[in-house]
Amino acid sequence: MAGIGFELKKIYRKEGIARAVAGGIYSSVVTIGPTVVVIVTLLFLYLALNMMKVSFMTRELLSSTILYVFIFSIILTAPFNAVFSRYLADKFYMDEYANILPSFYTGILILGILGTGISIPVMLSLYFRGGIDLPFILAAYVFWMSSVLLFFSVTYLHATKDYKIIAIFFLVGMLVVVLTALVFRFVLRADRIHSILYGMAAGFLTIAVLEFSYIKRYFRTVSQNYTECLWYLVHHGKIWLTQLLYMLGLYVHNFIFWTTQQRLTVAQTYHSHQSYDMASCLAMFTNISTMILFTVVAETRFHEAYQDYMESIIGGTYKAIQKNKKIMFRTLSQQIGQVFGMQLAITSVIFLVLLIFGPYIGFSGMIMEIYPVLAVSYLGIFLLYGNLVYLYYFDDTKGTLLSALAYFAGTVLGTLVSKNLPVAFYGMGAFFGMLCGFTASYFRIRYLEKNFEAHIFCHYKIIDTMKSSQKGRIVYQKQA
Repeated sequence: MAGIGFELKKIYRKEGIARAVAGGIYSSVVTIGPTVVVIVTLLFLYLALNMMKVSFMTRELLSSTILYVFIFSIILTAPFNAVFSRYLADKFYMDEYANILPSFYTGILILGILGTGISIPVMLSLYFRGGIDLPFILAAYVFWMSSVLLFFSVTYLHATKDYKIIAIFFLVGMLVVVLTALVFRFVLRADRIHSILYGMAAGFLTIAVLEFSYIKRYFRTVSQNYTECLWYLVHHGKIWLTQLLYMLGLYVHNFIFWTTQQRLTVAQTYHSHQSYDMASCLAMFTNISTMILFTVVAETRFHEAYQDYMESIIGGTYKAIQKNKKIMFRTLSQQIGQVFGMQLAITSVIFLVLLIFGPYIGFSGMIMEIYPVLAVSYLGIFLLYGNLVYLYYFDDTKGTLLSALAYFAGTVLGTLVSKNLPVAFYGMGAFFGMLCGFTASYFRIRYLEKNFEAHIFCHYKIIDTMKSSQKGRIVYQKQA
């Protein structure tokens, strides 16, 4: 995220409304732009191909395939992305670029094996139990593996700091999706769901290939060390597990509702709870702007305060260290409150709009009964992610792991109870998990504030990060 911060600092260097708008647009494009482009493309295809003429279960087969591909590809890649991001940061800091491309190949190999292993039981179930034709299954597999490669590659694209290229690749990919779907439907006379799935497979494969080619061209210096990054997966296992628990926490309440009697089963393979899943989706997008707000505030003001503190440790006086520490934590507290306040206002407006106009666009009944609690829950869940990032700044992997574990465990236990409550309280499981995780992360930050010197000087070595001839020199290291 630091690279995003550098770009934002360039934008905000000059004050003014235009600069503020430009910064907001840039943050939006980087954080949620690709997601919005994909959603708009799918909506266009559903309308252009008149999917309402397709039977309900046939539509659900396509929708469930897309849903499962997106959810599980994100869950699979997110933990690896967190560790490989740490690996890339270290390689860039030490000016060691030769091992970056080999690590990319190793990551692709690992995820390729895991992705294929996960997909085989699903494909066999679709074919033998669901009676789904082989072309559909193969297209779904291409779509799945392309998504896995795509989401993993984004980490390396971020390392290049060329964020515009990500948006360009997604725009090109979505153009391929539309053209492929239209050709299969109106030229080759394929049915609607096959046409859309073929389009998604072709489009996401295009994005994955473009990303792969760009990364291969960018990191030209190559070694033969393909295993160094594996040490990071072992040594930074807490980071891997933290990200896994957080991502599972985002969806585990949905998974539990997929086991209830109200679930919908498609092709004897896919399970879903339509009302709860749609309410979750609405709640998530109601609060997605939290990520934009956090990106702006964390990567500008807090990053500067953090740098000032770390540089005062390297060569400053005790008074300077204490002063910069107070500024850093005051900035952190202000930004948590600032993001919460702004997002609360945004959430309230969207919530009110959906309550008034939701029934006119198909959001009514059970969906709108479940939605309010989930809307509040996701506000806290995204704020929890911000707290985890702050803890990562302080290299507190123990704190992030405990917070993520509290969030995941609270969500599981809460949802096991809330699924038996009245419909309006279905989302209380996610709400309880959010409270557990956010509370744990908040008090962990407060604990660090009171014991920061012990955390800094008793747990790891301090390295000169300033741009000087002494860069990389160990300034302090705990004695064994």
